[in-house]
Amino acid sequence: MSVRKRIFCACLWLCLSACISAEHELPLPESETVEATRQEMQREAVAFQLKRRARLYDLSWPLLEANAALCPATRLSIGVVLADLDTYATIIGGLTADQLSAQGLSDDIHLLHVISQSPAAQAGIQRGDFIRAVNGAPVEQNRPGKLASMIRKAAADKEPVRLLVENAQGEREVGVTAVEVCDVAVKLSTSSAINALAQDKTMIVNAGLMRSADDAMVQYIMAHELAHLALRHARKGTWNTIASGAVVYAPLLYAGGAVVDRTRKLFGQKPKRSLARQGLAAAVPFSQVFESEADYVGLYMLVRAGGDINRASDIFRLFAREAPASTWIRYTHPLTPERVAAVELALQEIKVKQAAGEALLPEKVR
Repeated sequence: MSVRKRIFCACLWLCLSACISAEHELPLPESETVEATRQEMQREAVAFQLKRRARLYDLSWPLLEANAALCPATRLSIGVVLADLDTYATIIGGLTADQLSAQGLSDDIHLLHVISQSPAAQAGIQRGDFIRAVNGAPVEQNRPGKLASMIRKAAADKEPVRLLVENAQGEREVGVTAVEVCDVAVKLSTSSAINALAQDKTMIVNAGLMRSADDAMVQYIMAHELAHLALRHARKGTWNTIASGAVVYAPLLYAGGAVVDRTRKLFGQKPKRSLARQGLAAAVPFSQVFESEADYVGLYMLVRAGGDINRASDIFRLFAREAPASTWIRYTHPLTPERVAAVELALQEIKVKQAAGEALLPEKVR
């Protein structure tokens, strides 16, 4: 060992020896016990994450199918979620493909979920099955994207797709007729925020919303986000930002507001409103109008999907409980009391149409 290394080790030893150690210590378990516990906890985590995603997919499917006519882009789907081992690990989050393999999962194309009410579910396909052929053409292993493409191409003929399905009981051929759904990907975020968002043909639902809200409330928020996508609010907002010049002045307002907010706090002031957030709200002109429109159109999308519209306003009451400032401070969204009252009025409108047997379509601005 060189002199420099000896000096470094000596200094490190002196530093560590000067540290204060704990006075108490948990019993030290055997490494085998730790590993067994790790395996058990990882199995529980996988089961929990799959269950949460199953709930997400099952709540979104009726919305995507019932509102295909209102979406600008659609696709054919049989209602299955496919993944190879790497994608499986990504969807679960926090685990590796090797760790899933250690749980006994094969390196194959897995059916992570068969969506309730979907053609695949009605045909008797279940999670854990494997699709081995599409209309007689063998499936390439470990390529879920290729399998999804094969199913879409076969479904384009509007004829039942013949799937060779394998499970522990053997192989069987199943005929499945795909249906048209909104071309929207539904994903789950690990964020704890009680919220969801829509961007680039994708609906992202936060884990915080899934934990805090029941099915009726979650489904209405999904309908709200689907309305954003169907109405192309992101594109319209971008255009408004450019056309109004907000793309230039909004960042300056936000930065200036942030400086003022910080200065106030340094001097012990507690401002009721954030100037930075007000500047941010200016970045997307008419965002409150778009949010209100998504509330309205989303309510129609929910009733068309057979959802519980009578519980729709409950989500805004939840927002108010978790963020009381939303009842009186206005930024990019309408105030929660306004949203509750407006939804109640829209409910009356929908119920009148239901009683009269009219088409459940949102009214256009005159």
